[in-house]
Amino acid sequence: MLEKLKSLGPARVRNDSVVGLCLNRALAVAVTAASPASPATASHVLVEELPTESLGQIKVLTKAVAAYGIRGRAAAITLSPGSYTLLQIERPPVEDEELVAAARWRVKNMLDYPVDEAVLQVFDAPQPNERQRSPMLNVVAAPARAVRELVGIVRKAGLVPQKVTVAEFALRDLVSLEGSESAPAVTIFLTARAGMIQVTRSGEIYLSRRLDYGLSSVKPVDVLATGIHNTLPLELRRTVDYFDSHFSAGNIRRILAGPAENNFMSFMRQAAEIVGLDVVPLELNAELHRAASKSPDYGLPEAYFALGGALSLQQVNAVRQVAV
Repeated sequence: MLEKLKSLGPARVRNDSVVGLCLNRALAVAVTAASPASPATASHVLVEELPTESLGQIKVLTKAVAAYGIRGRAAAITLSPGSYTLLQIERPPVEDEELVAAARWRVKNMLDYPVDEAVLQVFDAPQPNERQRSPMLNVVAAPARAVRELVGIVRKAGLVPQKVTVAEFALRDLVSLEGSESAPAVTIFLTARAGMIQVTRSGEIYLSRRLDYGLSSVKPVDVLATGIHNTLPLELRRTVDYFDSHFSAGNIRRILAGPAENNFMSFMRQAAEIVGLDVVPLELNAELHRAASKSPDYGLPEAYFALGGALSLQQVNAVRQVAV
């Protein structure tokens, strides 16, 4: 892939572009225009198999930075599912500035490593109809050492890491491109061997659930068969029913499905028919999708996460510009 890029000559990248990254089995790099008015205009993408050792990862990313001419650009890193834990707890009765410390105490027995070795991020969960229920808080926990290592790799490759986000937030920002933010939507997204179902509305994550199966489980068979072809429509139906009955936030009318891979979309059209909803492919910029699809065994999900991270950084930079 890098050799092909070099043959095209120097990459044309805007001076105000931002970079989204996801480093998993594959490295995905998405370079986007910085204007929120045209957030889907991702101009370049690289999907490259990634070595397991950090020195090899730095080498691959450094070559990509040179090929695109993006040294010194702001970068957002999206953590891939499986590299962090998403938990929900009752919101501790403390001031906002004390939430992280209070959440750290609450989740100390929920992690499979010492909580002192975790970096935490918290965000409020939307309140359901049952007003007597205690407010809930979502907690993202990731091993601090692994996060620091990722930030170090990105910095050593010549980029300026400004934000670390997670796959759920990246998907939320991609969904915002589909319009109708005020209407709730359920998103089903699969990586190679795992997945997630998420309900969002107006930039808020109402529900997010992990799935223990992924694209490798999708077969070109009838939706009424066993395995994912039987369980995923049920998971979708339960998710939609729970949202409709527990939140006064409108009714879900559509499913956003990604990645927009042929076998998966064929299956999702059948699943959506069973659930009684319309399905819309969560599509990347055409240039991104063409490049990422050249690596069918890896990389396409990571390209989505990289683009979502870049979009979140665009929004942060836009707020800063307005504030100035």
